[in-house]
Amino acid sequence: MKNLRKTAFLSATILLVVCCTAKVDKTSNHAQEKDLADPELSLSGVPASAVPSGTSFVLTVSSKSGGDIYVESDNPAFVLLQAKSNREYLISAASVKDREVTVSVWQEEDDTYSEATKEFSFQIQGTVKGALPGLDDELSGTVVTYTESNKSPINPERGLYRMFEIKSASDIISASDVKARRAQGNAVFMLEFYLMDFMKENISSSYIRNMRDCFNAIREGGAKAIVRFAYTNQWIAGEDEEPPVYIVMNHVKQIKPVLQENEDVIFVMQAGFVGTWGEWTSTTHFEIEDRKNLCDALLEALPSSRQIGLRTAYHKRKMYNLSYKDTVTQATAHDGSLISRIGGHNDCLVSVSEDHGTYKCVEDRDYWMAETRYTIMGGETCELCEWCQCEHYLQELADFHWTYLNAGYHDGVISRWKTGGCYDEIVDNLGYRLVFKDVSYETLEAGKPCKLTIRMENKGYAAPMNPRLAYLVWKGSDGKEVKSPLGADPRTWHSGYNSVVTMFTPTTAQGTLYLELSDPLLPDNPLYSIALANDQVFDKNTGYNKLFEVN
Repeated sequence: MKNLRKTAFLSATILLVVCCTAKVDKTSNHAQEKDLADPELSLSGVPASAVPSGTSFVLTVSSKSGGDIYVESDNPAFVLLQAKSNREYLISAASVKDREVTVSVWQEEDDTYSEATKEFSFQIQGTVKGALPGLDDELSGTVVTYTESNKSPINPERGLYRMFEIKSASDIISASDVKARRAQGNAVFMLEFYLMDFMKENISSSYIRNMRDCFNAIREGGAKAIVRFAYTNQWIAGEDEEPPVYIVMNHVKQIKPVLQENEDVIFVMQAGFVGTWGEWTSTTHFEIEDRKNLCDALLEALPSSRQIGLRTAYHKRKMYNLSYKDTVTQATAHDGSLISRIGGHNDCLVSVSEDHGTYKCVEDRDYWMAETRYTIMGGETCELCEWCQCEHYLQELADFHWTYLNAGYHDGVISRWKTGGCYDEIVDNLGYRLVFKDVSYETLEAGKPCKLTIRMENKGYAAPMNPRLAYLVWKGSDGKEVKSPLGADPRTWHSGYNSVVTMFTPTTAQGTLYLELSDPLLPDNPLYSIALANDQVFDKNTGYNKLFEVN
């Protein structure tokens, strides 16, 4: 239980640890045994009423135990937890809308006391009661405007990807290669693990070690991985090219620890395992029930923050008994359910015969068009055809909210994009492309809450899809930095115009305000922070986007 709980908290967005070194008297009498069984974990400072957005309160944890204490919010996009001394925690809250959040406190067992948990909920009073300001609305206070960059920033979890095929334990990926390709604009790589040597047995320990080395190279190179497993790259897969179902399911159990360990650098996992190239076609082994069991096992093996991509919309509907109306919606997006964690990949974008089996009918297309607003979509092109014209690709990529696309295949299609004049537009707009339009702030005084309005445009095809932190960072004239939650979830910033109205409290009268959009699992690595596509805004050394400076 201890290890499981610790793993869960380590993968959470906010993790605070306070080590206590107080010694415990272990004299054994009945009264003390009762005491030792109950560390009397208690909390004080819990708010009795709604907390206004942009304000903070102090939570104090009391306990007799010497175990480490972990404090976690169920929604860190709206709550920032900062450890103070003597088991005190500053809790800052911000939200555009009224919302309830929960804070959990878990105390690890020590030599004397068992683990203990406490949790409480509180209401955040949102900053906006009506409609958010529109692009044409006049802003009050001081207004700062921005210039859009004509360059495409290298941002995490989006864009053209490069592929690495790992067919044996000797297929090595170097961090230097990842870094070199990242410098050229590729922050996403596909790791395609071929298990053709393990049709009748477990995956070898040497191959497992190489899997770990591959993820380490991706991490050291500052990139993210699309993950897929397969057994054959032959056109027709049959009994000699695929293992029996029970072998496949056992392989999923074997890779689970590797997937769990590398949550931070996994962008998305394609279902794989079945058929040629793991694309769920040309197989004699997997009926629909087998495929569902495989998909369930993969969702369980993969960290819960990550999604799986299926090759067709048909399989998602068929496996989970969904109608065409049962799509993921704004209300159910990113809610942790299995359905919300299943997206798609189309490996024959814009080709003949409904993208070679990607869609069985028009309803399939409509279904995936709705689904991919809230789930990850990507893939590759596969052939030249009469439909392979820029206008068709631009429409498909936008309609189906594409986030990633193979940079190396199909060569003929990519060449046509370049001659047709749409290549740069596709590269710029895969996934998200966030651009500041303007920002306004009211009277700014040290120690007093200040209202802030940020208006931006997402010119990309999709919103950021994986969990992401969003903080305002005030760097005062005294050189000290103070963070507060923005109060908005970047996963809701879909294509088009977006605005955020929030509050922050500057600690000094002069200073600089930044927006930080960092990775919750790699918060201190600016390579994994989102850069806004504006001139002179992003600082590559800190991962901060500059909003304004007050002198």
